[in-house]
Amino acid sequence: MTWNATDIISLAAVVGAAVALINYTNRAFLWLHKASQQQEDLKAVKEEQRIMSIALSACLDGLLQLGANHNVPKAKQALDDYIRSQAHK
Repeated sequence: MTWNATDIISLAAVVGAAVALINYTNRAFLWLHKASQQQEDLKAVKEEQRIMSIALSACLDGLLQLGANHNVPKAKQALDDYIRSQAHK
């Protein structure tokens, strides 16, 4: 079989389309993987914030028990209000 210019151009077009399709499929897969990873990271950050809120509340309770009365009761009340409002969402 002899190859003429039309055959070569057609073959190049098919190969180019196949490469483009593989490239777009790969990019879609990577985007989905990245989105999944971001969801996992967000869950970890939320858990860390939850633990830090509990720790901060415990620290403020300790300061109240030691008699710190300036801004500690206000901060404790604000934190409790925030935690309560987030729990109802």
